[in-house]
Amino acid sequence: MYFSIPTLALLSNMLPSVLGAVGATVLSFVVITAVSSYYRFQHIVQQAEDTQPEEMGADPLDVLRVQLARYLAGCARRNSSFSIALVRMNNPALEVRMGAPVTDALKDAVRIGDVTCIYDAQTLAVLMELEPEDSVQVLQRITDTIGRDLSRQAEDWCRVGIASYPGHGLSGNRLLKVANKGLAQSSTELPIIMSELEDIDAEEDQTEEGGEGLREEASSEEESKSRGLRRKKRILDELTGVLKPSAVSVYMQRMMRDFRFKKQKAALFCIGVNNMMHIERFHGEATADELFAGVSRILQDTLRADDLIGRHEKYAFLVLAKASVEQAEIIGKRISTLIQQSQIESDGKKLKVTITLGVATYPEHGRNLQLLYKAGQKVLDYNRVNDIRAYAVYDPKIHDSMPSKPMRSIKSVQA
Repeated sequence: MYFSIPTLALLSNMLPSVLGAVGATVLSFVVITAVSSYYRFQHIVQQAEDTQPEEMGADPLDVLRVQLARYLAGCARRNSSFSIALVRMNNPALEVRMGAPVTDALKDAVRIGDVTCIYDAQTLAVLMELEPEDSVQVLQRITDTIGRDLSRQAEDWCRVGIASYPGHGLSGNRLLKVANKGLAQSSTELPIIMSELEDIDAEEDQTEEGGEGLREEASSEEESKSRGLRRKKRILDELTGVLKPSAVSVYMQRMMRDFRFKKQKAALFCIGVNNMMHIERFHGEATADELFAGVSRILQDTLRADDLIGRHEKYAFLVLAKASVEQAEIIGKRISTLIQQSQIESDGKKLKVTITLGVATYPEHGRNLQLLYKAGQKVLDYNRVNDIRAYAVYDPKIHDSMPSKPMRSIKSVQA
């Protein structure tokens, strides 16, 4: 008993050290595993375009998924579109492997920065950052160029299925499924197929119809109302009644594609509500919310039903509308004037707010939503820095002095 007490004391003193050592070992193992995975990812990316997948000890589909993951992350961050094309050989004499003539011809035909890799024994995959409406035309040019290089093997040498992000889906699996569907529908008469861009709302309706949440005895009218309410909750901001920040990108990208397809002019309005943090500090968050919701109501009452309004950041809005530069100036002036003249009631008091508004137009200031956002945001930032509480249309000579802000705060994910 005399010797056991010091021994127990010694063991109890050693316990924290032992646990610390075990914890450090586990942490080191996790860090080493993460670093190893990262370097393996980078190794696959670097070698994928020049090395046969089997030589890297990888499955071709795994290599393609790594490249898809890069494109999904990059284009979501930049809020841009990309297409994946599956190019299947229609001639058994054409060998699909890295270094083969048809593979090298395809790599030479695409742009620097586009990715070419193996999909299966008959098919090559090409990843290209471009708008969906340009995809078929670009692939037609590429296949025609390769066809001329292949000489006698050129006739009816391939079939192509195309999918576009985000229009056809937000995941690699979904995009591959759509591209394969295009391959299956291709023919001698139509060798290049790109499926119609899908309606997100229709897809949600189909998903809900397949579920078991609605009772069989519910009427079709009640089911329709229920679906509509659930969809609104998913995409509409509860406070303002406009699109949630997480839904803005998907819906505005879709609307922007329509404008480009129909060759219609468009304007993006970046609207910041002034002094909201000051109001929040001195009057409380509830008052700030009421004022912000009041501005949203004015926007909804003033703008056309076809104009798309979304919440952006904590106290800002984005509006995408069909408008020329001249029309955008008129709309911007009307919005600014109405909001500055309005009194919004909060807790029995009538308060006023002002806004700062930046406008960028298509096609003058950019061909896609990301470029319009950068331009409009520069106007907004310039006006804020110079305490200009009004609207202004983007002018590169004036506003390019402001640093460019990418659209990283707007996610290309479902609400």
